[in-house]
Amino acid sequence: MTTFRLATVADDALLRSILRDNGMPTWVEMAIQREPSFFAAADLFGRDWAVIAEEAGDVIGMYTAAVVPVHLDGRPERLGYLGGLRVRPDYRRRIRHLREGYASIRTLAAETGTQPWWFTVVAEGNENARRLLEAGVRGLPPYQPQGDYVTFALPAARGRRRGLWRTAVQDDIAGIITFHNERAARFQYSPVLDGDLVNRIGVARFLVHENDGETQGVAALWDQRAFKQIVARRYRRPLGMLMSMYNAYARLFRRIPLPTEGGALDQTFVAFLALSDSAMTDAGALLEDLLSHCGTPAASLGLHASHPLIAAVKRFKPISYPARVYAVSFDGTAPPNGRPTQPEAALL
Repeated sequence: MTTFRLATVADDALLRSILRDNGMPTWVEMAIQREPSFFAAADLFGRDWAVIAEEAGDVIGMYTAAVVPVHLDGRPERLGYLGGLRVRPDYRRRIRHLREGYASIRTLAAETGTQPWWFTVVAEGNENARRLLEAGVRGLPPYQPQGDYVTFALPAARGRRRGLWRTAVQDDIAGIITFHNERAARFQYSPVLDGDLVNRIGVARFLVHENDGETQGVAALWDQRAFKQIVARRYRRPLGMLMSMYNAYARLFRRIPLPTEGGALDQTFVAFLALSDSAMTDAGALLEDLLSHCGTPAASLGLHASHPLIAAVKRFKPISYPARVYAVSFDGTAPPNGRPTQPEAALL
């Protein structure tokens, strides 16, 4: 029988090893790691926890969960979020373990949300998982598609300073929160920003765009490598052997250099980006200026698949990572689906 238990700080090394050893296989096996401590960013956004699965003394895998403050139909809510599922290869494709794992979610939840269903994001490249979750397998909760979502990695080398953004100061916090939340409320699952989160990230990481003294845009350039890394575990052949040639090309043509096997992607998140309708007409210049402030070769930005900003983003020759947002219903409750879905990539 499989047992599930809440992880504690005593499990830190175990959790980090599970993340290291169980990447997401695509053209490159990417592992999202939490070094040097899994718990370094605990409860950064909402309340989060990790669960470890074991059987006969053997560790099967883990998952992470959280209750986070997001917008739903224009209102602040606290919703459950499922992420970080990692299963050791020997135990994959066993429906029993999945059924038992889903049954443990609400039982072990450290907090409950204001709605009875949860949400999650599944990468488009994870086809096996998507087929299984959308198939309506008995004993698994329904996964209801809520919308498509794309994370773009933009080359910072294509940035150019235009003087359109200034670094935020402490007196800007209230205005940043109000401006961001008014625009984020147009989307489902977008984050509810507050002063505590701004201060934990660091107000100096936020930028403000103004016109005639009025705020027209806000964003944060959030480098998370101190506590979370996206590591290239291995490339499919012959990509690994061609890496040095590709990176020479990338530097020459202002594309994103890729890490060597075992190395982390040097990236910064363009987080909490919000622009007024009038600022959207100058989106290309605003993005170009934002990239010039980025301290890493890549800047990552998540948008719903039909966002009007995507046309401007594509001018920068980004690498794109499509995904789908799902609502996970444990009691048959049908979630609303009337607005574009746009969670914050930096918080997933």
